[in-house]
Amino acid sequence: MPRLEGTHPLAAPEIEELRERGHVLLRGVLSPEEMAACRAFLRRYVLAREEILVGISSEAAAAEFNLGNAPPEVADFVTSPRLGEIAARLLGVEAVRVLHFCGLFKPAGGAQTPWHQDLTFIPLDTENLISAWIPLTDFIPEMGDLTFAEGSHQEGVRLSTADWERFSLAQNGPMAAGDISFHLGWTLHNAGGNTSGRLREAIGIGYYADGARIQVKRDAPFMQNLLDLYFPGLAAGELAVGPMNPVVFRSAA
Repeated sequence: MPRLEGTHPLAAPEIEELRERGHVLLRGVLSPEEMAACRAFLRRYVLAREEILVGISSEAAAAEFNLGNAPPEVADFVTSPRLGEIAARLLGVEAVRVLHFCGLFKPAGGAQTPWHQDLTFIPLDTENLISAWIPLTDFIPEMGDLTFAEGSHQEGVRLSTADWERFSLAQNGPMAAGDISFHLGWTLHNAGGNTSGRLREAIGIGYYADGARIQVKRDAPFMQNLLDLYFPGLAAGELAVGPMNPVVFRSAA
């Protein structure tokens, strides 16, 4: 299993696109060979959790994925320096930590994912949050494409989920295995239902800027799950640092 080290070329226009639109699609971050090697163990890990996840809320389900129960090869993928460097450069920060990761498998006939902003549920005092959406196979929109309300990240928490109608909407469209979609923490987005007749296989990884502190913004089940599993023992105001959120990239500068 490759460690996914090395640098992925990231052009200034791609960084600017993220700043302006709130999302960006990067092609060929992983090679076909790397993706083929990674898919087997990532898929096995996600599917092995299905029995645990049956009958519990989607918020709790997302929190069931963590570095504490992940096999070494899954942990190596999630903490990949290559992915971490991309996240740091897109955010414009010196170092990033893993916030959380989860399996985003949607079965044939699976329902639409509601509109939401990731930062609404994140117990941190930073807005420097970015999420990576990584399909494990070649992806077609009928599997449940992401839709982004472009520019919504510039209005932040003032938005409601109904505000998507005010923005221009954009989708990723077809993606090859190895392409990765990134979006910022305040970017309003959803995902369509899976009408393809095939399982949609994707992994999501969240990153935040090193130096953030714990801040509980409101009482939400998913936020409490994140605190318990990713920041155990930490109280409001303490540095968000622990074994579940390692630094995955730090600039040599």
